[in-house]
Amino acid sequence: MSQASQRDSQAGSAYYDIDAILAEEQSVPCVVQHDIAKLGHFNPNGQQQGDLAAGTELGMPLWLVRTMLTAKGTLLKATCPKIFTDPYRQALEADSAVVNLFDWNPYYFDFGMEFVNMMAKSSKDADYTIDVANSLFEAFSERYRRLMDMSQNAVNEDTTALTRNLDMLERKLFTAGNGADKAFNAWRRRRHDLITTAVSVDAATRKRKRAA
Repeated sequence: MSQASQRDSQAGSAYYDIDAILAEEQSVPCVVQHDIAKLGHFNPNGQQQGDLAAGTELGMPLWLVRTMLTAKGTLLKATCPKIFTDPYRQALEADSAVVNLFDWNPYYFDFGMEFVNMMAKSSKDADYTIDVANSLFEAFSERYRRLMDMSQNAVNEDTTALTRNLDMLERKLFTAGNGADKAFNAWRRRRHDLITTAVSVDAATRKRKRAA
């Protein structure tokens, strides 16, 4: 499969994914690089007409920023969302397990990965991109181990409190792990459905034993 076909396949798989759609709706802070005619109504300071002046700071959804960054002639400069800046990364490094990522952003990891990918492809001066990527990887790795442990030890209890600090990606993983553990325990209790050796295999084994 060509790289173009792989990209189309990946895009198609996420096209109807509501979480992927909402992750790309998250706001990215930007600075307008050139005057943009007749877009003054985008000015967050309340200007309703005229041009959108260079230097204006505003937030735009990630999907739109990505489109504008890849367009011929850069109109915007994207900056780092607050939740990925040094103070927030330092809080994760101190003890990622206790951080309520859902309060920071319900799509923290998905949004972060999309933002890092966008900046890596479109910007040469975003030195913080590597730091954000490393922070995402380390935080997810640490939280994932605890998440799986919780999901497999909460078979018959209310999981609301356990998932309160998790973002949407983590909640999906928790639900999958918890469901798999419940299914395994249910299968193990159903003795009549246990996997047993086939009759033909038993017969062949007894014949080999007699021949020996």
